[in-house]
Amino acid sequence: MSTKTENKPALSYETATGIIEFTLKSDIMFRYVMQRSNAALTGLVCALKGISPSDVKELRVENPIDLNNAAKETIMDLKLTLNNDEIMNIELQVYPDQNWIPRSILYLCRAYDSIGKSENYALLKPTTLYCITDRNLIPNALPEFYAKYKLINTENHTLYTDKIGINVLQLNHTELATQKDIDNNLVYWAELFKATTWEEFKTLAKDNPSIKEVGTMIFELNYDNQAKELLEGQRRYREMMNSQYSYGVIDTKKEMQPIIDNLENENSSLKGKNSNLIGENNDLNDENERLKALLKEHGISDK
Repeated sequence: MSTKTENKPALSYETATGIIEFTLKSDIMFRYVMQRSNAALTGLVCALKGISPSDVKELRVENPIDLNNAAKETIMDLKLTLNNDEIMNIELQVYPDQNWIPRSILYLCRAYDSIGKSENYALLKPTTLYCITDRNLIPNALPEFYAKYKLINTENHTLYTDKIGINVLQLNHTELATQKDIDNNLVYWAELFKATTWEEFKTLAKDNPSIKEVGTMIFELNYDNQAKELLEGQRRYREMMNSQYSYGVIDTKKEMQPIIDNLENENSSLKGKNSNLIGENNDLNDENERLKALLKEHGISDK
């Protein structure tokens, strides 16, 4: 009796199942995939801007990532030039960040400052920062799927300029998407970012060659030992920095509280001394006036 050994198919994107350990929400994964797939990058840009692929004549990545040196990367935004006349800065923000608002303004201003010293200001390109996040980054803001912020007059809402702006794509609020968001494929891209299993991703990539290409690249990095080690290192670094920052704020405040309390006590003491001095000064003024009146009564000049 002979036995036949079944040959299992080699693991590939097509046969992968279960959890995707490193998804598109990994900043290194995102940048690596987008710089390698122009079709996918064009699709994302068109979704974010609400334009047609035919409107994209040229799309250039200004800060490509090198996986061999990715461990040294600190700023993980993706900077693009669209049609040589517009700057787009795309950033993933999937960790809490109490300083996101000032940091986002700084990133926007740095990207907008695209001319050299003494160059004509007319050469400045319209610049927009696009933040893709699953966090509520703006305190007290109403829930929204795709928010667009511009510099406007606070009274009559007159637009100051259309040269700069910040757009926030809120992955955790797809239920609030408008029909326009759906038609522009923004919801589709949000689902791609949120996909955590190969089954979910492949369902979304069905009949879309550019997204299948993205899926293949995601698979390759998830199953390449060197790339996986890099991705894991970057993830731990992000989590560590976030944790240290959070605890640092608490510990610093706790450490400084005795000093703050001591300064407040000293301030209260000085206020008390100041009140006493004011009272003594008023008494001296009264005594001075009494002496002047007494001198005048006896016909003696106070000069």
